Amino acid sequence: MKNTKKILTSNILWITLFLLLAVISILIIFIMLSGKLTGKTAEIYTDNKLIRTVSLDKDDEFIVENGDNYNIVRIRNGKISVVEADCKNQICVKQGEIDNSLLPIVCVPNGLVIKVKNGDKTNDIDAEI
Repeated sequence: MKNTKKILTSNILWITLFLLLAVISILIIFIMLSGKLTGKTAEIYTDNKLIRTVSLDKDDEFIVENGDNYNIVRIRNGKISVVEADCKNQICVKQGEIDNSLLPIVCVPNGLVIKVKNGDKTNDIDAEI
């Protein structure tokens, strides 16, 4: 009977320790990611050329033209979006607002790419060939 209680106590101790380490790990990851994913600026490219860098701190709306094509870009409440475009599929408009560097806004027919840049000074390049 004593061995069973010892084993049970030992198992509970190990399970508690494992859960505590898991919670701490998740909190550390969350803190690290929350700091890296929030951005302060966005870079706007047409045909792979940087044409403008904008701050997400100030609300604004402007037109990005590329030849006969256009996109209307809006910055509101620290987020950036394409609110109107003359392309057929409207994927860039349907994507909605972004405020982090996880996924850029892309309008392939108009050659537009909007990337939110992190507030930190880390390099966004994963690899070079």
